[in-house]
Amino acid sequence: MNISKSMITALILATLSCHMQAAPGDWGASKSTPMAEVKEKIEATEYQSAIDELLQIVTKDKDNADAYNLLGYSNRKLKRFDVAEQFYLKALELDPKHKGALEYLGELYVETNRLDMANQMLQRLDQVCRFKCKEYKQLAGYIETGKASISSTWK
Repeated sequence: MNISKSMITALILATLSCHMQAAPGDWGASKSTPMAEVKEKIEATEYQSAIDELLQIVTKDKDNADAYNLLGYSNRKLKRFDVAEQFYLKALELDPKHKGALEYLGELYVETNRLDMANQMLQRLDQVCRFKCKEYKQLAGYIETGKASISSTWK
């Protein structure tokens, strides 16, 4: 099959227009989905409102690892560490390679002075990620900050 330059140009333009429709920073969801609305609430630090919506989502979709991860995140931000941990663990039960849940659970472990467990999450991220993904880098930095904070309180 002989493809002309104009056909290639048209294909490239069509591909680019499809990619340009998704705005960066939208967490991969359309603005009209319930998860997108939840993410907007989280970005606005409206954690309890996000939790209320996420609970409705998981009632309908019990296998939604992303929703359980965000339930963990929102509860952790409200300092409900035990509840947050259970939601992260549920997300990881559904998707053992969920990078967000691995990172956030590691951050929870740092916040609750369980650096050994945070390092376990970092090791799991190292196995899941290729070339040290952003979740790995963020958790590694969080652990270092936590170590510095702990050592400064002992001086």
